[in-house]
Amino acid sequence: MKKPETVHTNNMGLKGVLMLVNTFLPLPVDGAERQADHLAVYMAQQHLWVGVLTRKKGPHPKSEMRNGFEVIRIDQLGPGKVKSLTFTLGAIFAIFARRHEFSVLHAHLAFAPAVAATIAGRLLHKKVIIKFGGSGSIGDVETSKRTWRGRLALYIFRNWADICVALSDDMEKEMLDAGFSRSQVIRMVNGVDTVKFSPSADKSIEKKTLHLEGRQIILYTGRLVAVKNINVLLLAFQRSMAAVPNLHLFIIGDGEERSMLEALAADLGIQNDVTFVKWVEDIGPYLRSADIFVLPSQIEGISNSLLEAMSAGLPCIATRVGGSRETLGDDNNYGLLIEPDNVDQLAEAIVRLGSDHQEALRLGACARQRILDHYDLSIVGSRYYRLYEEIA
Repeated sequence: MKKPETVHTNNMGLKGVLMLVNTFLPLPVDGAERQADHLAVYMAQQHLWVGVLTRKKGPHPKSEMRNGFEVIRIDQLGPGKVKSLTFTLGAIFAIFARRHEFSVLHAHLAFAPAVAATIAGRLLHKKVIIKFGGSGSIGDVETSKRTWRGRLALYIFRNWADICVALSDDMEKEMLDAGFSRSQVIRMVNGVDTVKFSPSADKSIEKKTLHLEGRQIILYTGRLVAVKNINVLLLAFQRSMAAVPNLHLFIIGDGEERSMLEALAADLGIQNDVTFVKWVEDIGPYLRSADIFVLPSQIEGISNSLLEAMSAGLPCIATRVGGSRETLGDDNNYGLLIEPDNVDQLAEAIVRLGSDHQEALRLGACARQRILDHYDLSIVGSRYYRLYEEIA
């Protein structure tokens, strides 16, 4: 990562920012929560008070300091919808209790934490930012439209939130079509720590620790759910092995499809060439040992896993959907784009990069430069800081 930009301000309005997310580290988290963590660290480095308000799960304390910012965990009681309601009410009370420490509420994803932020912000006259996540059938807008509670949440957001962040063209269009005002919707991107996620100086050393010397490692990181199309990756990987016999696939993450995917790998006869690893907080060692990154999703926002792989200098293969299309570009200068659900195209892309070392190195270097120019956390963080100042 570039050295964090020093933020000079004579603004007396910005006291701090309170972020809200459904789950948070050290629990297993997805991209939105990882982005909240990255952004909280950056803001704390700017000497801004930062809190992250989240659901209390497991034995973790109700309040603790983490990397310069405070994590505040709210109890949730009862089953299903009751649990969501008790969390929302508890979050509103906690926001009121901390009201003197911040001037901006920043919710990550348009769900219960965002509802709490918007209602409390309205009552306290605090500014509210909601960052939406994903597009299409599993995105925040379309998911919310399917229930009366979701439609009510969208109504609240449209009328009471100050800024709603879209991460891709598709998300922006969905939000505008759902009635959000043009002045309310802005575009931002996710940021990545380009120091933490940097190219390996010697992959052979990293591979030795995994006992995979001499193998080309393909990597997927993320949730193991249907929309991620990991079954397509397994089928394409099997086809690729005939042309590139030294391949090994790492699938890192947890989800409802894990058992099915492990069974599929066995049915395909590739179980010895595929390693499943449960979610890990530090993905760095796997990125440093990998040669190719694959993201075969049906739908994506801006994938943190893709950004981290690009930052690590990996040649990337992704589907032509959502933020992946915008991040890699349609001209194949920063990675290879394929159509979703297309096993043949994915297999061809794996063979292409697995067989052409120079092409893989070129794409990896271009991907790294793309991240340094547009997605470095210092760049994205400073944009958010200016946004906080402007609305405060």
